Order: sequence, then C-alpha cells, then structure tokens
Amino acid sequence: MDRGSLLLFLGSVTLWCGIYLIRNDLPETLSQRAQITLQGMPTIFGGICVLFGVVGLVSGIRGSVRKGADAIDLKPSARGLRVRGDHLIPWESISAVTAVQYQNDAKLQILWDRADLNRALVLHLDELLGVPRITVKDGEARLRIPLLRYPAVDYRPLYESMLEEFARRGVRVEVERKHKQT
Repeated sequence: MDRGSLLLFLGSVTLWCGIYLIRNDLPETLSQRAQITLQGMPTIFGGICVLFGVVGLVSGIRGSVRKGADAIDLKPSARGLRVRGDHLIPWESISAVTAVQYQNDAKLQILWDRADLNRALVLHLDELLGVPRITVKDGEARLRIPLLRYPAVDYRPLYESMLEEFARRGVRVEVERKHKQT
C-alpha cells in the first residue's frame, strides 16, 4: 500500500503537470516533435504511475479488509493445516507440496521490490475436502495458498517453518521458481 500510495501521488502530480502543459500549449519551438514530447511525456508517465498506484492500493486494501476466518492464509496445527475460511486440511490428505518462489528480473521494478517478493504453496491433495478454493488439474486436487499480502520479513519464518514441517511429516516438497515482472 505504501508504494501504491507513493506512485498514485507522483502520478497525479505528473499527470496534472502534463495536462496543464497540453491545455496551455507551449510557445512555438523549432521542432514540433520536441514540443509534443515535452507536453506528452509527463502526461504518459503520470498516467502510468496513476495506473500502477491504483493497482497497488486496490490489492493492498483487498488484503487488509479480510477479517476473522478469511484473514487466515495458513495456520498449522497438530491435526493439519487451517486455511482461509477456517477449513482444516488433515496432514494425511496432503500428498505433495510445490513451493513457488517468485523472482523479479525486470529492469524497471515498479510495484515489487526484490525483498518483498511473495511466495506461494500449492498443496497437492489426495481428495476433495469441501474447501471452496480447491481446483482439480490433471485429475489431482490442488489448493494454492499465496503469501502475497505480507512483506518477506513477516511471512518468511512461517514459510520456512512450514517447509520444515512438511519434510518432518514425510510430505514431498518441490521448489519451483516463477518470474513476476511488473
């Protein structure tokens, strides 16, 4: 939300400046292209910043308004894992886990800082358990648990302790790297 607010503020100011330059028309210059560039670049840059700022704020607000059972992404217990909606997935139902680590190799990183890139766990289940977010792909039930709304400092200890817990319980863990470039 912090980065989205900053982008929204910078984009609004720059967009306003660009629109002001276009509406008041600059005095004639030697090159029409230079005049269009000088007027259009702040407008385009401001519009892009506003767009990314709105996306950052909307995703931040969506994550922060979750309350109660919907605020739980992943909570281990002796019987199994509690996931969003306070649904229990027994340890015996988990056949494998895919640990997804996102990377950002973009030259211009607008919304994601390398330190804050999120991770996700995909639980491969033996059966459908009545959890609404379970999907079936290639005949296998899967539940994706994104750890998207937290900075790395907050979720990394939970993520690493969950990987250790899966290994301790004999659940096969496969690490997968994906690219996220925004």
